[in-house]
Amino acid sequence: MYTSGYNKLFWGMIFVAFDINLGPLSVLPNFIGYMFIYSGLNTLAFQQREYEKGKIPAIILILLTLKDLWHNESNNILTGPIQNSGLITMIISGIVAVINLYLIYIICEGIYELCKELELKTLMDSTLATWKFYFGIGLIGLIYIPFSINLPLDYNMFMIIVGLFQVVASISIMMLFRKCKVELCQGEGVIDN
Repeated sequence: MYTSGYNKLFWGMIFVAFDINLGPLSVLPNFIGYMFIYSGLNTLAFQQREYEKGKIPAIILILLTLKDLWHNESNNILTGPIQNSGLITMIISGIVAVINLYLIYIICEGIYELCKELELKTLMDSTLATWKFYFGIGLIGLIYIPFSINLPLDYNMFMIIVGLFQVVASISIMMLFRKCKVELCQGEGVIDN
């Protein structure tokens, strides 16, 4: 039962981490990733009560990222044909980033507490290190966003580097969920893929 919960968290992070578009259509929309994460947390709430706290941020993220399904800058669903739609999109993206950090914190906190109960020191240390890395990279991205408006285009390379590190941090979270699927669900019998 719990293996499917960690599996849903893993697949949810794939949708959240990778932004692939075919023209204006998003192939891996974030809101589907957050739906997977919500479903996984719903299952895992029986294993560790900390996971229950992540449901509300996941629902908020589902609603805030619905706009990502269709990318049309001239007529955004949320902003309409407003001149400052780039600024509004940037503000919404910042809010999504903050709530996403909080959601991942809750999940990592749940894993950490479960590892403490089960005396899994290695996984507990791995969870803490992975969270710190993810948080650090996320914080750098959040700090850079407001300053990027006034910076010359030459500094866009910095954001590309931060973006690559954010992908690496997301992959490390995905691998943490895979480890949890194996180590925190050993008593369930056969592990499904």
